[in-house]
Amino acid sequence: MCGIAGIFHRREGSPDRRALDAMTDALVHRGPDGRGTFVHDGVGLGHRRLSIIGLSDGAQPMTNEAEDVWVTYNGEIYNYVTLKRELEELGHRFRTGSDTEVLVHGYSAWGPRFVERLRGIFAFTIYDKKRNVLFGARDRLGVKPYFYFETARLFLFGSEPKALLQHPEMPRRPDLDTLHLYMRFGYSPASYAAFEGMRQLEPGCTITVTTDETRIARYWSPPELGVGDPPNLDDELDRRIDETVEIELMSEVPLGAFLSGGIDSSIVSASIAKNPSLTERPSTFTIGFPEPKYDESPHAKRVAESLGLHCNVEVMAIEALDLLDRLVDIYDEPFSDSSAIPTFKLCEMASKHVTVALSGDGGDEVFGGYRRYGKLAGYHQLPGPARNLTSLAARAIPSGIRGQARLQRMSLPMNEQYEHELSMFSRRRIRELCTPELDREVPWSLASLYANAPGSSDVLRAQWVDLNSYLPGDILTKVDRASMACSLEVRVPLLDHEFIGWAASVPAREAFGDGEGKVALKRHLARRVPRELIDRPKMGFGVPLEYWLKGDAGLEGLANQLSSRHPKGEFFSPVRKEAVRALLDEHGHADMSGQIWSVLFLEKWWQKNFV
Repeated sequence: MCGIAGIFHRREGSPDRRALDAMTDALVHRGPDGRGTFVHDGVGLGHRRLSIIGLSDGAQPMTNEAEDVWVTYNGEIYNYVTLKRELEELGHRFRTGSDTEVLVHGYSAWGPRFVERLRGIFAFTIYDKKRNVLFGARDRLGVKPYFYFETARLFLFGSEPKALLQHPEMPRRPDLDTLHLYMRFGYSPASYAAFEGMRQLEPGCTITVTTDETRIARYWSPPELGVGDPPNLDDELDRRIDETVEIELMSEVPLGAFLSGGIDSSIVSASIAKNPSLTERPSTFTIGFPEPKYDESPHAKRVAESLGLHCNVEVMAIEALDLLDRLVDIYDEPFSDSSAIPTFKLCEMASKHVTVALSGDGGDEVFGGYRRYGKLAGYHQLPGPARNLTSLAARAIPSGIRGQARLQRMSLPMNEQYEHELSMFSRRRIRELCTPELDREVPWSLASLYANAPGSSDVLRAQWVDLNSYLPGDILTKVDRASMACSLEVRVPLLDHEFIGWAASVPAREAFGDGEGKVALKRHLARRVPRELIDRPKMGFGVPLEYWLKGDAGLEGLANQLSSRHPKGEFFSPVRKEAVRALLDEHGHADMSGQIWSVLFLEKWWQKNFV
């Protein structure tokens, strides 16, 4: 994995080399092994390299033999050997053993649609010197990030916001639409970014930048799920999991696997353990907690032992809250998922031993594993008049009172019930918690995505929406920033697009089933580890924030510390200090630690960037 950055002047002018250097070097954590820049006329490309493939000859930015196509690239192309062979048959000459070179030759041979041939995780920008055009792309599921900013005369891009913020023409002002969405859902979704004018290229999209315009095109969308009934399902599932894990073991550096002891990470670890091509048995990595309710490390160790793999364990405690400053630096944007704490510590631990780690992310979305799917399956849409009466009753009850949220949810149509299930704060609660500038209408919602989602059931539609929103916005963002902060590459075999294309044909009864979730995946794993290691309640990768709430070292102390920096003891961000006090009081009868963490993260981010 690497860090990419660049500048494109649409009119006259040449890139400021100091700005390009600053943008590039802001991403040193993503690529400590090498650095390169390329400047030609109005274009500047920057690259920081984490060496994985082509250790001796993969320096970037890279060009083709004619030196008319240049690329800066972050990712791995797993089918690059096959593509290289096809391109050599067309007469292209390769000078390196790196997968990067496939991009410049592929673009030269097949044009922008060559991206449809790529199998892997990637974000890249190509400079077409003959046409004076930039062409960028992001992988299908959004594993790798791509941020950009543009004006009539300038286009900037980079792997993370911190790169763009190094350029003098990138404004450092908050994007209030994005912050409203953050308060709703806990992350910056879709094309949104937390700095005014900055955007994200959405997963499965390309961007073409010329002197006159910017065009964004979608080349891939997740398929409708649950649409078939393939023969020999179990045998084919075994084969396909092993095949996608096999291609993602491609590496010239040490690799390992994350292992929580849950279904998905155990599946990936089991496939690695049985792979005959590995000369050494990789290690696995696990985070534990002193609070038994959250600690999966004993189970992860038992899974590893059953597979003949070594399990490295690190135990976390309340001192993890000291990471808030570091997490704000890592994520650049408000990010409410508190499991970023153990994710960062997991990546930090793994990076001391390996450069590449495989993760089990994706199984919940594709095979119906989230607990909320069971809740959603039990929801019903009331007739219109009944919804109106329920809505009146919900509005009459103060926020935070037991039963108010349930009545509010019941008053909604099904697509809004789904959105309510994934919302951190309702619109009503945002009005109570925040100043008026965050009480705004934004033209993006999970309810709209759900209303237009394909699928023959509420759960299948929810899975499809999660693949488009929660997965890239929360899960993959969390892992990318945490891992790259530690110069660690994380790969996600269960999100290989060819595997997902096949998994879409798995019938709903073999995925979510009657509420069990991951039916076929559990059968698969039972063929590889003892059954008693599978039949246990799902835990997820949670954090014991409720145990860490009280005292000067907890969330309450953190809130007081942040507000003490304001001359009037308030918050600088558009969050009312008294609202945070109300959340702390409400924690007495409901677990509000996640919501409290989210507003404190926003305040810390605001103080870092705008105070």
